[in-house]
Amino acid sequence: MTWQALMKEELERLRQADIPEADSDIRLLAMDVAGCTYSTLILRMAEEVTEKQAQRLHAYVTERMTHKPCQYILGTQEFMGYEFATAEEVLIPRPETELLVEEACRIAENWKDTPDGRKRRVLDLCCGSGCIGISFSKLRHGRDLVELADISDAAITLTKKNRERLQADCAVIQTDLFMQIEGKYDMIVSNPPYIRTDEIPKLMAEVRDFEPHLALDGKADGLYFYDKIIREAREYLYEDGYILFEIGQDQLDAVRGLLVENGYTDIKGIKDYAGLDRIVTARYLKSCVQ
Repeated sequence: MTWQALMKEELERLRQADIPEADSDIRLLAMDVAGCTYSTLILRMAEEVTEKQAQRLHAYVTERMTHKPCQYILGTQEFMGYEFATAEEVLIPRPETELLVEEACRIAENWKDTPDGRKRRVLDLCCGSGCIGISFSKLRHGRDLVELADISDAAITLTKKNRERLQADCAVIQTDLFMQIEGKYDMIVSNPPYIRTDEIPKLMAEVRDFEPHLALDGKADGLYFYDKIIREAREYLYEDGYILFEIGQDQLDAVRGLLVENGYTDIKGIKDYAGLDRIVTARYLKSCVQ
């Protein structure tokens, strides 16, 4: 059987199982089995596959038919040009989160040297796979002191794995939000759980049945972690320090309100590529708080 015939056969199985984006999924899975890029695979479509390759792709597709995400099947996900390891107990890095890293880097590029010559400190809170903090550190070429923090054992294990995998110079801290955090930061970035509890059963099966609810559940109104982080972060930010969040598409006004309420200024919302509100940035000016 050729690659073309095998992929056509396995694609039909995905379609019969009502798998969203079946066409892109079969390409992704076949690329892993063939060990090449899709452009190379196209040139090999008339080649015969080995029995081992056919069995492996069939097994991948069987897993995908349960709606298990490809990122968990293959164990990796590209983010900001880096290949991160994934784990079923940890949220999958998503393309829209890249906007959070890009904005953090843009802000950092405008930093001037500190009066005492210290390095800038950056905290990635609720770090999950570590994709935000590690990517930031790599893109900044280690110019800042970056720390990554999460409460989950699985997230901490995966973050350390990705730190080693990508040779990033970051500290990793297991903590319930700020409980084990010490000192002050020039920037805190966070993609906390923000889905309302009653919305989780309505999510697509790939998310609802496979991704960890701990990393999804923002409690009753979806704002629990924003409220807590915004209030507590004031004790951990230097004067004029930045805080950056990823948010749900309908949460900009609510998160902005929490920021205003707690003395933050220069609040800005950033839309994703679909035109949806996705990122919020703000500064904390302690001297301006009444």
